[in-house]
Amino acid sequence: VTELGFEKWIAAQFRTKPRYHRPMIDAMIKAKRPVYWDAKMRPWWERAIGPTAADPLRQRVAFALSEIFVISDRLETLSGQPRGMVSYYDMLVKHAFGNARGLLRDVALHPCMGVYLSHLKNRKADPDLGTFPDENFAREVMQLFSIGLWMLNEDGTLMLDGSGDPIPTYDNEAITNFARVFTGLSFGGSKGTQFWWPQENWISPMRMWDEYHDMDPKILLNGVVLPARSPSIPDRGTAGMADIEGAIDCLFLHPNTGPFLTKQLIQKLVTSNPSPEYVGRVSAVFADNGAGVRGDMKAVIRAILLDPEARAYSNLASPTYGKMKEPYLRTAGLARAFNARSAARIYDLSYLDDIHFQQPYSSPSVFNFFRPGYSPAGAISDAGLVAPEFQVLNSISAISLPNYYFNVVRYGFNRWGHSNPKMVVMPNLKVEMSLWNDVPALMRRLDLALTGGTLDPVQHQTIREAVEAIDSTYWDWKRERIFTAIYLISTLPEVAIQR
Repeated sequence: VTELGFEKWIAAQFRTKPRYHRPMIDAMIKAKRPVYWDAKMRPWWERAIGPTAADPLRQRVAFALSEIFVISDRLETLSGQPRGMVSYYDMLVKHAFGNARGLLRDVALHPCMGVYLSHLKNRKADPDLGTFPDENFAREVMQLFSIGLWMLNEDGTLMLDGSGDPIPTYDNEAITNFARVFTGLSFGGSKGTQFWWPQENWISPMRMWDEYHDMDPKILLNGVVLPARSPSIPDRGTAGMADIEGAIDCLFLHPNTGPFLTKQLIQKLVTSNPSPEYVGRVSAVFADNGAGVRGDMKAVIRAILLDPEARAYSNLASPTYGKMKEPYLRTAGLARAFNARSAARIYDLSYLDDIHFQQPYSSPSVFNFFRPGYSPAGAISDAGLVAPEFQVLNSISAISLPNYYFNVVRYGFNRWGHSNPKMVVMPNLKVEMSLWNDVPALMRRLDLALTGGTLDPVQHQTIREAVEAIDSTYWDWKRERIFTAIYLISTLPEVAIQR
């Protein structure tokens, strides 16, 4: 970034070939290695901090998308399908630089989402049996994945009616009709030949069976009506898929989708409390990238990262600007700061969830680990601000993460080490170790690497004195100076808060 500048670096990232996760799982299967439920974390860490992490912007956006379009291995059925879950994540990696319509469509058709929100094998109503389509996905695709609960202005602020009340985006009738749209889907792939008992294919998009799809007209949103359809003969699912394409268009073209999604992306990438003007500028780019294209993710990401509000140096001193780093991103940042590596090139960093109170693929619900509108009680709430990531901060995590970092600098990022030393992910502290006798230089280097040069002068002096107090009376005192300096700085607010 320093060499290229912001715009050229972003452009270079857009040109970089995506690094997908599933090939690593497939390689494990080919080598006849066991693929347990946590195998999906190995490629996640490899793509986040490993030597092949050449597309950090794409991976970062994909991670943000995974916290909006949530699936979770807390559902036992998905816990046993690491390959399928990784393929879902790869779909997010693909669409991170694609188009929001394709993203929404592929989310809706992925079998992992079909299982998680129960529209896989969802069938049309049967009055004789008294059964009706499951409404789970129909509700969440609107509430969480596209338009939200309330009508928004382009700048993300609430649209109010004549009485000053917020305006709902949909009602129960809309949920019922969208549920009818998402009937007739089951496992796809070349062997997906039966609706009820197909061979389970967790990689290919779900397949439509017109026989089980509701063919009657459906009233959706903003005057969109899907017509009655005739089932294809032989059954190729074309009628049902026409309904799904129409429903995806309805949500994608809805005026709420731009501000609803872009504000969340700003919150996850830049700052928890973007101004309405910031949201409005990015939302306008979502609506039109300048070439008449709606939903261009590259244009949206560029607008988010290069907006004057994101780049204003004055915001470094603003107490209302920025965001708390998610625990996993904070740990990944620490690893990248010191070029952490595994000699075996295997990044087996599992079982960190109860330290971080967070783990990719393992959200406690479809609402993610934290809500975009979460505001902790106290000064933040009193000021009318939100701080979503604070929802995973509590009296336990506030201690467990610093304790983990205390061990990281000494023994590596693996929670319990490893029987094979080559598997341990160790920070590379060669340069830092050479500065054991030059504490001011050590502090300058760590300040730049961990806080971007924003370390408070008082904190700087306090830590420097603590490090210099470690002398030859301490065992392994030269290394302990380095460990102590890194540990103390890594636990500071300047590291925990992104500005």
